[in-house]
Amino acid sequence: MFSQILVGYDQSNHARAALAEAADIARTQNAKLTVLTAYSSFLAWPGVGFGALSQSIYDEVLAASRAEGQAAVDDAVKRLPEGVTAATKLIDAPAAEAILSEVNEGGGYDLIVLGSRGRGDVGSLFLGSVSHHVLHSSRLPVLVVTARPDAG
Repeated sequence: MFSQILVGYDQSNHARAALAEAADIARTQNAKLTVLTAYSSFLAWPGVGFGALSQSIYDEVLAASRAEGQAAVDDAVKRLPEGVTAATKLIDAPAAEAILSEVNEGGGYDLIVLGSRGRGDVGSLFLGSVSHHVLHSSRLPVLVVTARPDAG
């Protein structure tokens, strides 16, 4: 029986499937659900990825990254089935680090649900490597969900 479920979400088809599965488990087991979206300011750091950036460009890149993360959180909340609610977390950190840190900080979670693949390329918040890293590093059970091939 699960009572606290953490699901990683990045708007990919696999993350949508993971969210649906997590919501179903939460509903059937009367568990609390938390949706976590990570965004990373790493590429916005001066000297990393974009070369030396002016403060205003740095601020714009960081704001855009955070806005993309917030859009993912908002999308997840809209996709929850009727009668299922979730707490949300938007964290500035690489995805695997954010998930493991959230779990290790004592959120009381007893299950992590992730999509098997994320959005890909630089814009990805959850990569296959993220689910792999969390699966092998977590002290909790991890459910890795794959989207159906026809999911869109």
